[in-house]
Amino acid sequence: MRRSLLIGLCLFSSAALADAPTQAIQPSASQNQIYRALSVRDPVPTCETVEAMSTTPVADLLFVVENAQQPPWTAMRAAQCLVRRHAEVAQPQIESWVTHEATRGLALMTFGLLDTMPQTVAIPVAKQALQGPLAAEAQPRLLRSEVPEIRALAQP
Repeated sequence: MRRSLLIGLCLFSSAALADAPTQAIQPSASQNQIYRALSVRDPVPTCETVEAMSTTPVADLLFVVENAQQPPWTAMRAAQCLVRRHAEVAQPQIESWVTHEATRGLALMTFGLLDTMPQTVAIPVAKQALQGPLAAEAQPRLLRSEVPEIRALAQP
């Protein structure tokens, strides 16, 4: 138990609380469990398996995306679950990923999964991407979309 807590605290970023700059945000038990499941190299757990570890899977997956530092695929796997299964609920965060240089990796992953999202989410996300700093990277990916409405957004 002590080792598990130490691992969880060490593996998440040390983002500080506003009123206590030296105190790190501590993951909940379910966030820690999801982090551990997504951090294994092989076999990759399914989103369904990971989500079953939590009563608030969207919030917990977002926490992992925003705080997991190592291994590098952990946050990406959590983000993939959000995009594939919870795009409507996570739309504000997904739009943020495609509009900030700091989340370039998440944006590239999102561009590749636009066709899997409901169009009510994919279209606004694509529009945001084409207006942001990653537009040059978004456009060729959107042009390869199988969804005509997404392709049309990226036409020169």
